[in-house]
Amino acid sequence: MDNHAFDGHEGGQTHNVRRLSVRPNLATIPSGVGMDSMAFETSEDILRHPVTTTGNSVTVRIGPMESKLRGSLRRLGAGARRLTHEAVPRLANYSNMFPMTTTGARPTVEELHESIVEDKPITSESNTEEMTFGTKFGWIEGVLIRNMLNIWGVMLFLRISWVVALSGIWQTLIIISISTFVTLVTALSTSAIVTNGEIGGGGTYYVMSRILGPEWGGSIGVLFALANAINASLNVVGFCQTLQDTMKNYGGYTIVDGADNDTRILGTILMIIVWGLCGLGAKYESATQQMLVVILAVALVNFFVGSFIGPQSDISQARGFLGYRLDLIRENWDSGYVVNGGIMQDFFSVFAVYFPAGIGILAGANISGDLKDPSGAIPKGTIWAIISTRNEVRNYNNFIILLFSVVSYAIVAIVCAATTVRQATGSIADFHNGTHLDCVSKNCTYGSYNDYQLMTLISAYGPLNYAGCFAATLSTALASYISCPKLLQVIGDDKLYPHWMVGWMTKGYGQSKEPHLAYLFTFFLALGFILIAQLDMIALLISDLFLITFAFLNYACFHVDLVQPVGWRPTFKYYNKWLSLFCACVCIAIMFMIDWRVALITLAIVFLFYFIVLYRKPDVNWGTSSQAMNLQDALNSIQQLAHIEEHVKNYQPQILALAGPPRSRPALVDFAYLICKKNSMLVCGNVVQDKLSTKNRADILQKSYKHLRTNDIKGFCSLIGNVDLPSGTSAMLEVVGVGKIKPNILLIGFKNDWRVCDQHSLSQYFATIHAGFSLHVGVAILRVSGGLDYSAVLGDSDQPFQGGEDGRPPSIILETPPGTPDAERHNTISDSPFGTSNIAETSKDPKRTKKSKKNLKLLDADGNELPRHICNNITRFQKKQPEGSIDVWWLYDDGGLTLLLPYIISTRSHWSACQLRVFCTANAQEEVEKEREGMAALLNKFRINYADLVVITDLNKPPKESTKTWFDGLVRPFIRREELSENERINLQAKTDRHCRLRELVVDHSSDSNLVVMTLPMPRKEAVSAPMYMAWLETLTANMPPFLLVRGNQTSVLTFYA
Repeated sequence: MDNHAFDGHEGGQTHNVRRLSVRPNLATIPSGVGMDSMAFETSEDILRHPVTTTGNSVTVRIGPMESKLRGSLRRLGAGARRLTHEAVPRLANYSNMFPMTTTGARPTVEELHESIVEDKPITSESNTEEMTFGTKFGWIEGVLIRNMLNIWGVMLFLRISWVVALSGIWQTLIIISISTFVTLVTALSTSAIVTNGEIGGGGTYYVMSRILGPEWGGSIGVLFALANAINASLNVVGFCQTLQDTMKNYGGYTIVDGADNDTRILGTILMIIVWGLCGLGAKYESATQQMLVVILAVALVNFFVGSFIGPQSDISQARGFLGYRLDLIRENWDSGYVVNGGIMQDFFSVFAVYFPAGIGILAGANISGDLKDPSGAIPKGTIWAIISTRNEVRNYNNFIILLFSVVSYAIVAIVCAATTVRQATGSIADFHNGTHLDCVSKNCTYGSYNDYQLMTLISAYGPLNYAGCFAATLSTALASYISCPKLLQVIGDDKLYPHWMVGWMTKGYGQSKEPHLAYLFTFFLALGFILIAQLDMIALLISDLFLITFAFLNYACFHVDLVQPVGWRPTFKYYNKWLSLFCACVCIAIMFMIDWRVALITLAIVFLFYFIVLYRKPDVNWGTSSQAMNLQDALNSIQQLAHIEEHVKNYQPQILALAGPPRSRPALVDFAYLICKKNSMLVCGNVVQDKLSTKNRADILQKSYKHLRTNDIKGFCSLIGNVDLPSGTSAMLEVVGVGKIKPNILLIGFKNDWRVCDQHSLSQYFATIHAGFSLHVGVAILRVSGGLDYSAVLGDSDQPFQGGEDGRPPSIILETPPGTPDAERHNTISDSPFGTSNIAETSKDPKRTKKSKKNLKLLDADGNELPRHICNNITRFQKKQPEGSIDVWWLYDDGGLTLLLPYIISTRSHWSACQLRVFCTANAQEEVEKEREGMAALLNKFRINYADLVVITDLNKPPKESTKTWFDGLVRPFIRREELSENERINLQAKTDRHCRLRELVVDHSSDSNLVVMTLPMPRKEAVSAPMYMAWLETLTANMPPFLLVRGNQTSVLTFYA
């Protein structure tokens, strides 16, 4: 057998040669197949043939070129179809960008496996179609420059001298080191995450939501978006303060008071300019930043040159700039915390002001949707050196700015400390008198303590430093301002939050889909913080927001690397999960050390947004690490349980409910969930006799799970096809579940049409009951008035079933007084001739006459509203039950399942008003007290609360003649059709009489109960036929309240031992 034996080829010589990873060409195609070289072009190749390229905007015109490609693929497929239906690996088959609708797409299993496959219809496509991707940036302009400008921001020009003045040189270096550690580890964690596959727009939010889930990702994403808006206001305030200082020094101009009010006025004007510039699109904002980075670099060079030149005038020395002096380094080495801004400064208060200097590392990641290659651009533009190894490129270093920017902060701080004093009067007269440093008797308003424009004083040319400060603050304001709308747009598109909260601002306009409403929201948000006009206070607020973001980013990297799902394959390897976890803990600790009150408020906001998403339960599936961990935990728990012997104290009723599609028998599913809710496993079984295709199977299961999810039922669905009912039931009982988590109870609905159905259908139903007992599981049969199967009347929608608040259908509640026949029950197939006055549903509570407060509407298959009584029948087990009883007829010892199930139901909130009444039998009158005492002792030991205990003594009494006659009417048609023998009827007469008598007792005692639970008669194999057994069940349950027949597997499920 050759290598082609299983791929569709008919022979061919086998060659033991190594297969090369080369692109197929004409030489590798079998002869006779007409094609051209474009047949093997991928989606990447298509993108290399744009018709229109404007700047960074890429427009692909799918027209004649694609027609040629598709024609080539069709010719290839036409020739290759004679050989194989297989498709070669193509990028488009794994991409979400291009739908797999053209020839050459990956075939389905059916297309490869089945002998006859229907040809897919070829959809007509227009000759010209444009796909616009908007403005896309590379790693330099998209990440490198953006991060550099954000790091070299307002803190470098306005606060680094103030930081070193208060903290001293060595503590300033510690502050810079801690901030660098946090930002560097966060950058490593971010790089690892973003290189684990293609990422979409949203950057930080995207990676966190796809790892930690929508709840945490959404909450942190919203806070991070708000933090960027506040960071924009921080830099605008810094710009305005610099502008005010420039106006004072060059002309003495002020607007109102030269202080906070001027900052508010100038900040509003500048924010309008920033809004307008960013509103034009990311392309214009990026072009502006490229110009500003040049000004910023020149200003920094100007500062260092000025520090070596030294003071150029007396006024510079009077203000504290003395040039490089060793005694200044000694003086400024230690900290000198003082009251500043009305606050006693300390290490962490200074750290809070400085920390926003390092938050720029995520500026590029925030616009990941505008990057050409986010997975490659973000690490390149963020980390010091990333060594990439590929097939054709090896060991090349991408030197970037993170380390250099950190070193620049340290150097600037040391230069300020080595050249200036902490306090000076600023008076030329005092300088000439030699008293300009005397701050004991004089008021010192200059020096590194007080002069935020100290870098301008040191610079060789002061105005150029102002320009650098303007460039730094404006560029950071632009980058932060544009990040907030981009994040909000992605969050809104994911529909995690209500439309009024986020969704209204996410609509994109223009070719680049700019969210102008989000820009407007960001404008007013930033403007609100600009009105504070206090740089240090704003810095304190955003430090906590960025710290919580960094903490979750590092935790996300730790969590996904700890879980190690198969899909976790980052190409960036320079990270460590334990270092990421430590960094996350450090971020949280710093939050509380800065200000524990602000930290608590921040966490409260995080949890607020978390619970909003948790409550909404958005329909998203992103393959998060939490899902992977849940799977691992479940597998580990199941594996541990497999080695533990089962104990009666840990028994849980695991139910396999033969409901078919859950929407067909909703009441049966609701009843099963009453028992399993929060306790055990519920599986909705569906046996289909026809053969199912993969698509049909997937559609049925999808609708089944959607019904469970819509009605808030936590369960599973199992589907088996091409098999009859008993065989399918046996198969599910044997294979459904894992380890010890598998069904131990089979729940089925009563077959209402057993008298009129064909013999085969009845035999199948009876065999299903036998299948449950044969596999040593408990069997339960539920019967309700009106039946359980509503598949013929219910539509195929996923409308939730919600019942009313009352316990009975309004058409039944007290519409007939006690003692009159129940019209609805007489509509069933079996008409009981006796005891109708005792079996009508009555109520002891007049409140039950009130109609439901809920306006319940269900639609049939044609979209028409169903009658009210049908709606109430469908939702009967979702309603709050009125005060009443659950009658338990524990006739035979089946291990205690007959008693356990009604007890569990009685503990549910909707059944809390129903008390247990237990019925048992005694052989003679003299044994009544003995039996009562024994049963009471047993119930007490089981810790089962009950309202009444009734001992039946006359079970062996012959039934009434009317009851016998009625029963004979049930079985006589089967005897005539020779489906039931006369000998069997005679041989089982004693059991028949017992069931008839039991029927009379049940009618007398339980006709007004909310639920009747009775031990199911055991159908002995080959001793009782299906018609006889169903006649017994009909006798027991006809025209009664909801009736559950249950039989355990004769193994104890209750114990009185601790």
